[in-house]
Amino acid sequence: MEQCEKCGGELAKINGRTLKEALNFTKASFPANNISNVQWVDVCPSCDAYALGAETTHPWPFKAADGVMRVVDDYEKGSVAAESKSLDFCGFRFSEAALLSANFLFGVGTAGTQSLELKGCSLSESSSAADFLQFSRGVCEWGRGQRVWGNLQRHHGAENLAKVLKSWLIFANGSCKDEDAIARGAEIKGLGVSFASKHLRMLDPERYAVLDDVLRRGLGIALNPSGYRLFLSALRALAKEIDQPVKIANLEAALFLLVRQDVRAKG
Repeated sequence: MEQCEKCGGELAKINGRTLKEALNFTKASFPANNISNVQWVDVCPSCDAYALGAETTHPWPFKAADGVMRVVDDYEKGSVAAESKSLDFCGFRFSEAALLSANFLFGVGTAGTQSLELKGCSLSESSSAADFLQFSRGVCEWGRGQRVWGNLQRHHGAENLAKVLKSWLIFANGSCKDEDAIARGAEIKGLGVSFASKHLRMLDPERYAVLDDVLRRGLGIALNPSGYRLFLSALRALAKEIDQPVKIANLEAALFLLVRQDVRAKG
């Protein structure tokens, strides 16, 4: 294990993008220039505690020397505190404190999530097809899928697309199985599992979550209906393990931020 030159403690590492987000908030000085979004940066949980958000309510997560995603709150006198609770999700390990911090940080960094959730939750059989079309456009914009939105319109035309989306989302809002809900959406030409799951997540964040390529690569979960069913099952099991109530969609978002460090960081 590499050790800190100042205190002799074990070094951790953090993705450059995450570190820059932390430094932008804490305004701490950090001995590194030209940090890349896709590099691992060595940090000391003790000496760099302020830069990592020690004085904030929700510090920034990093990968500890033991491979577990943690935050500075997990440490006591330079070592991981005995009461720090470690969790496992599909082989990916993190502390409960890191998960809850990531949940908060995702909410801060993602604009329009709550308003889109409200739109999704208000959709019903009595809503017009145009309401579903507008909702879908909002989901694609939220997920940075302008190309997906363009392809959906090109393949189906606005009027037919509106009817297809309404039929699918009303079905998904019912008592169908998770696997059937995602399968029917993924069958819509131009959508696919990733953006179909984004629609479901906004339709009912208490039940559904997003499964995208970052989670596929980081957790090894197949990007297909069976993989989605297993993913939701694992999320519901995780929700029972943590001390605070968190919506299924928010748990996924927190995991996304943690897993993204592993997937995006190199070297």
